[in-house]
Amino acid sequence: MLNLNFTPFPTITTQRLVLRQLQDDDVHELFALRTDERVNRFLDRPLPQSLTDVREFIEKINQITHHNEGLYWVITRKNEDKLLGTIGLWNFEPEQYRAEIGYELHPDHQGQGTMHEAITHVLAYGFDRLGLQAITADTVPGNLPSVRLLLRHGFVKVNDQENVYILSEKKL
Repeated sequence: MLNLNFTPFPTITTQRLVLRQLQDDDVHELFALRTDERVNRFLDRPLPQSLTDVREFIEKINQITHHNEGLYWVITRKNEDKLLGTIGLWNFEPEQYRAEIGYELHPDHQGQGTMHEAITHVLAYGFDRLGLQAITADTVPGNLPSVRLLLRHGFVKVNDQENVYILSEKKL
C-alpha cells in the first residue's frame, strides 16, 4: 500500500519550469485561469465568482496536501514566479497504487511545450518517488489537445464508452 507524505511539499524543477506549492499570492492569477472561458470549455466545475472563492479554493487545496490526499502544483517559469497553469495528482487509491492526473494551462502559454515538460516530470515523480503503478486521466469529449498530450506520454484509452486514459508504470 502507498505511504503518502507530502511534507515538505515536493517542489519539482525542470529545465525551464518550477512546479511549486499553491500560495496565497497566486490568488489573482489563479482567478484569471479558473475564469478563462477557453480553459473552462473542457472542465466541469463551477467558476469562481470572486477572489474570496479563489482564496477558499487555495485553502482547500493546501489542506488536501497537508492531509496527504493530493498534490497540486503551480507551473511557473524558472526565472518568473507567475502562475502559467497547474498540474496535480489526486484521487489516490493507495491499495491499488493508483492516482489521477489533471492539469490546466492558460491559453497564452499553450503550444510552447510547457505542459509536456510539466507532465513528464509529474509522471516521473508519481512512478519513481511515490511508487504508483498506474496513473489515470479523465478527459472531456472534444478536448483533443489533452488527448494528444496523454497519448504522447503513453496513456491508452480504457474503453470506447469513457474518456478515461491510463498509463501503467511499464509504459514509461
